[in-house]
Amino acid sequence: MVTNLEMVIKRHLEGSRFFTTSTPIVVATSTGVDSMVLLTLVQNLVPKERLIVAHVNHHLRSQSQIEERYLRQYCQAHQLTLRVMQWQDHPKNGLEAAARQARYQFFATIMSETKAKILLTAHHANDQAETVLMKLVRGGDLHQLAGLRPQRPFASGDLIRPLLTIPKVILINYAKTHGVKWYEDETNQDLSITRNRYRHQYLPELATENPQIISDLGQTAAQLQDWLTFAQTQLQTQLQSLVSEKGLDLRLWWQSSAATQRLLLQTWLHQNGIVNYKWTALVQLQRRLQPGELPNQTFALPGKWRLIRNYHLLYLENLDKLNQKPNDSGQNMVKFAHWQTVNSSRAILISANRQTDLPLNHLVATVWLRPSDLPLMIRPAKLTDRLRLKNGGFQTVRRIFINQKVPVDQRQKAKVLVDQSGRVWWLIGYKTAWWDWPKQTNGWQQLRFFQRKVENHE
Repeated sequence: MVTNLEMVIKRHLEGSRFFTTSTPIVVATSTGVDSMVLLTLVQNLVPKERLIVAHVNHHLRSQSQIEERYLRQYCQAHQLTLRVMQWQDHPKNGLEAAARQARYQFFATIMSETKAKILLTAHHANDQAETVLMKLVRGGDLHQLAGLRPQRPFASGDLIRPLLTIPKVILINYAKTHGVKWYEDETNQDLSITRNRYRHQYLPELATENPQIISDLGQTAAQLQDWLTFAQTQLQTQLQSLVSEKGLDLRLWWQSSAATQRLLLQTWLHQNGIVNYKWTALVQLQRRLQPGELPNQTFALPGKWRLIRNYHLLYLENLDKLNQKPNDSGQNMVKFAHWQTVNSSRAILISANRQTDLPLNHLVATVWLRPSDLPLMIRPAKLTDRLRLKNGGFQTVRRIFINQKVPVDQRQKAKVLVDQSGRVWWLIGYKTAWWDWPKQTNGWQQLRFFQRKVENHE
């Protein structure tokens, strides 16, 4: 009999087209009640051959060894693949952040090695409420108040939090009813840890005023995520007419209201990887960019970036010269149905028809283009090049390099595939852009992108 919680998991996986593929799924498992319930639920829905249990032993508690030993026994009994990381390089400061970074690096490595497209974590409604309340108290970027997202791009696929609307009490009841064994982390009671104070003191106190505080904060976060997604779409549409390869055209930007100017400016900075710019500084910046102010100015930004105003043009420069053009400034036109060497280790092929002799394991993406988008060109990547995301937003090449931890020497050799208008379709070897397929394909050209390793120099 399928339980309600299993249906929740199934809906999330169906939304990610998981059941139409055979790729592995990684389940982050700590042996706490949340992750053990999640693992149990997924086991009921997914063949064990596709599951990879990922566990990190942080070596911060004596009980960690007992938990790891239990999980090894559990996975052996259920014939599940288990990957364990021993994290013992503990910093003196910022322990929580370092532990989180180590975990997600480990998860990303597993996904890369196993070609997994989905990472499941057991974040639940209480986690969401704690996160929203913490962000609200700390203040800062409005995007952070949206809390945890049910799904977001991660590593080579997506991170999915299928239990995000489920209160922890329901997970505990499920575990007790179905005999799911779990371990309690004694450090969860340590009130010197910020999140624990919100969990055991602040939220229970607020619950005396509003017994539905957990679900209400979750609904607030979900509404805010929808509004931000809508606003992002509108801002992206406006930015397309404001921004070129040279920078942002202030003459068009001035035509918007003061509020819209600030949002457009913030979105543009975010697209270029500048996400820690305080709102008060943004308001001041917007005022200093008005027509009556100095026409030539330089503004310091976080991350060794600076913003240059040159009359009506606004553009970014990196003090470490990360944004300088590669030495190889040449570009080549794509020849359909021919393998073209991009660098010493990779070749690509763009197919404009259904060639049956091409191995599907080399297929990267299938897209639709208009004839006016052709020809396609391969050129050196710029850090400010942007790839469109599935949610309608954009991600810079610089951010992709950072997320995938691409070495500097490889960044300098990276190439992009662009169309006639300069839109980036593929950061070759790293990520493809997401462009919606046309509802009517008449007059459009279907293309398939392939890549392979170069074994013999072509």
